[in-house]
Amino acid sequence: MQPDAYMSALKNRGYRATGKRREILSFLLDENRYVSAREIIDHMREKHPTLSLETVYRNLRTMQTEGIIEESRFKEGESKYRIACQTDHHHHYICIRCGRTLVIKHCPMPDLGRAPEGFTVLGHRFEVLGYCPDCRRSEPDPQDHMPEGR
Repeated sequence: MQPDAYMSALKNRGYRATGKRREILSFLLDENRYVSAREIIDHMREKHPTLSLETVYRNLRTMQTEGIIEESRFKEGESKYRIACQTDHHHHYICIRCGRTLVIKHCPMPDLGRAPEGFTVLGHRFEVLGYCPDCRRSEPDPQDHMPEGR
């Protein structure tokens, strides 16, 4: 989808169609990978020198709540964001250096067996974190940089 389609969806849900929101969406669409709020603000600072990190985070939260973007936590708890997939159910391999994603077509949920008694599954997410082939060539030891809690 193009930024206009996402902006229309937000407007239909009662949100204002701001230029900054459109620029964030355009950047995420152009990058097509997980990016940090810092990368977004660095990209936008030339045009908007007084742009605050809080403005970027507020817009990211709105877009995440509305299902337009998805968030993943990387090393040291850093959150990164990308446009939510509009395809069938699938999961991702995610490069923790460049944010590139590759699709995992097999869902591991059936392999986990039944949920514990009394537990109601509402949804799930499965991510495999590591290095893409390009980043792996330049990364000496992947164990030195594994994300926390993964």
